[in-house]
Amino acid sequence: MIRLLACIALIVATVTAMDRVLASGLGDLLLRSSDRFMAIYRPPAAGGQPADVVVLGNSRADNHFPVSAVKAATCGEALNLGMGGAPTVLSSLLWEDYVERHGAPRLLILEPTGVVDNPRDLADLPMLAYYSPRIDAFVRDTDRSLWMANHAFHLMTFNNNQTMRLAAGLLKPAGERTLDGVIPEPLKAQLAAAPAELMTAAAPNWEALDRIIRSAQAHGTRVAVVITPYFPTYIGKLTNFDAFFAELKTRLPAGVTVIDARRAVDREELFMDALHVNDAGVRAMFAALEPDLRPLGTCPVDAIASLSAAGETTH
Repeated sequence: MIRLLACIALIVATVTAMDRVLASGLGDLLLRSSDRFMAIYRPPAAGGQPADVVVLGNSRADNHFPVSAVKAATCGEALNLGMGGAPTVLSSLLWEDYVERHGAPRLLILEPTGVVDNPRDLADLPMLAYYSPRIDAFVRDTDRSLWMANHAFHLMTFNNNQTMRLAAGLLKPAGERTLDGVIPEPLKAQLAAAPAELMTAAAPNWEALDRIIRSAQAHGTRVAVVITPYFPTYIGKLTNFDAFFAELKTRLPAGVTVIDARRAVDREELFMDALHVNDAGVRAMFAALEPDLRPLGTCPVDAIASLSAAGETTH
């Protein structure tokens, strides 16, 4: 019996040691991925350079703000930390981790509609708990069983789709995350037949929105809250659509620039679904955003405009 117990103990110890070693090796390897979230946790010596512009929000931030377009509009290096399905409480954790490791950017673009997402939805966050004590504590408080499983066997932390994306980012640079395709006819019919609904937001998300903005302002970061487009038929189903965003605007601290582009795109062929524009829709959206967004960046004054202004002054 003693030998049996000793063998079991040896097997458990061996498995535990292997789990720790393999998880550590995998974590170090994935840290080299070109996936944007690893830019938070990579030290500067390993290529984790600070950004001039950071984008936060849920999938509407992730898919609507390609870094190339943000860079062109603001003339600054951009990092998009939008996470699909992420409530604002998760965006707050990503923001705090980023600022703690790299300092605050000059501009924060915040797509605020994550306030309507379930504040207990972990989205893709659990894998990042391997790199972040802050996120690890949040997972522990939100889903104790998941947290215990991940700490019992560290490789479980990497048992998710995000690990596959990180692995892909090791093989080739991660591309833009704009969406291809056009909203299909069956989905349009489904939206047209859907009942009316209300937009609602949970208190933890409102609090997280305020926390992000006040943190950014305390660090001297300019904040632009940018509300991106909704499919027109879906807007018609939201009985408090305008009232909800009017309330959101009243909740924002002073000094925040609000760019309301909810209706900036209205052609059906520019949408992928009710909540997301496609690649052509993103281009149309940025054409509408640019006059308000460009002054918040660091673009030099256009030379022709400068000469024209000088001429007007002379005369």
